[in-house]
Amino acid sequence: MKSPPASAPRGVTAFRRWVHAQDASRLLASERVGPCLGFVLRSTALLGVVTCVPRVSDFFAVPLVPALACFAPCAVNTLAFAAVHSRRERVALWGWLWRAQSLALLHFFLASLMALAAIPGAIVFGVLLLCTTAVHGRRHRVTWREPFLVVGTLAAVLCAAPLAASTGHAVLFVVVGPAALLAELYLGTLATRYDRARADADRLRAAVHAQLLEQQERDVGRLTQAMAEILGHHQEMDQALHHAGTAADMMKAFGTQRGLVARTGFEDQARQLQDSLRQLQEMVKEVRAKSRRFAGAEPEAVDLGLVLDSVQAHVSLRFPDVAIHIHVEPPPRPRALLRGGPLMLRRVVENLVVNACEGNGEQGASRVYIRARTEPLSGRLEVEIEDDGPGFPPERLLAPAEELYTTKPQGTGLGLYTSECLLRASGGLLHRHNGPGGGALLRILLPREYQ
Repeated sequence: MKSPPASAPRGVTAFRRWVHAQDASRLLASERVGPCLGFVLRSTALLGVVTCVPRVSDFFAVPLVPALACFAPCAVNTLAFAAVHSRRERVALWGWLWRAQSLALLHFFLASLMALAAIPGAIVFGVLLLCTTAVHGRRHRVTWREPFLVVGTLAAVLCAAPLAASTGHAVLFVVVGPAALLAELYLGTLATRYDRARADADRLRAAVHAQLLEQQERDVGRLTQAMAEILGHHQEMDQALHHAGTAADMMKAFGTQRGLVARTGFEDQARQLQDSLRQLQEMVKEVRAKSRRFAGAEPEAVDLGLVLDSVQAHVSLRFPDVAIHIHVEPPPRPRALLRGGPLMLRRVVENLVVNACEGNGEQGASRVYIRARTEPLSGRLEVEIEDDGPGFPPERLLAPAEELYTTKPQGTGLGLYTSECLLRASGGLLHRHNGPGGGALLRILLPREYQ
């Protein structure tokens, strides 16, 4: 009997929770080599102004060499972080530890300036330290449950405190230090509460939208079923009318054996019956044609970008721990031609993405990539859905979807089969593969709208 897996320590769990709340794309965009080099140059120029420009240097009274010595670790660490992450698309756990260290070194630099400067300049640097920690607390969502940046700030202030030159500096540290920590925690907590309130509002909006879509799907299903029944009844009516027309012809033939007066009346009635049957046949044909058009036999143009964005928003609410990335080729964005329109394509893509998130029931994907482009050779639209989950069992890759195979305990295998059927109805295809690095790779080919 296998022993249950050991749970991670609380600190590791809290750190992962904090990492999940960060905006990695924003960090990578701001921490490029160019912006970081500009920050280092501007800070160095600021130190030169503070220490060398007359009157300014008298006000701050900061010694140049100790200030540069305190700034050097921050500058080197910032440039190294930018160089390592210059071509990365995500930040690993060790990267966030490195980021926390970078912020701690920046706070140490500001706290050391507060300790080295004269009292008037120290007050200015103290206010700057207070504002900086508050901004970092808000940007990085620092809370009492995830106080990792606060620990770094506290260590930075304690390391800079021995540099204080007088009792006034010590008092300033006693006031500014706790205020910076509280500002970092307070604004981070406010930002976290705002995120939760916005997430609740988005979840409520998505639930209402999903309920409306579900109601629309039920209406469309009932309408399609009703149209199918009508078409079946129309076929039976057409056959019955055909038989009635044949019987009327026979009545007309038999009527020729009667007397002249009776035969004339009989022929008039038979002619009237034939005219009525002909009108009924025309009405049946007209209603049948309208029913087929109303049932959605004609393909509709679908904007892939809007559908994929909708799927990302809806599935992200259901699986918040899964990172879903979408890349659509640059404008003009491609449009597909599908029977059932955007609702059908959304149902197919969402079903495949949910399957990727759920995996085999025991292990699911942590990242899903959706890429849409125009196939260069055939001109068809191609949508790839790739994940880092367990992938397909090798023996099931070539098996038809009609076998309804599933690895999930509560699964039915209908999702993949239904998706293939819906795509085939519009002339599309669904190919199943396993990615080169593991995980499933689904390739959807769709007919394209040509303008």
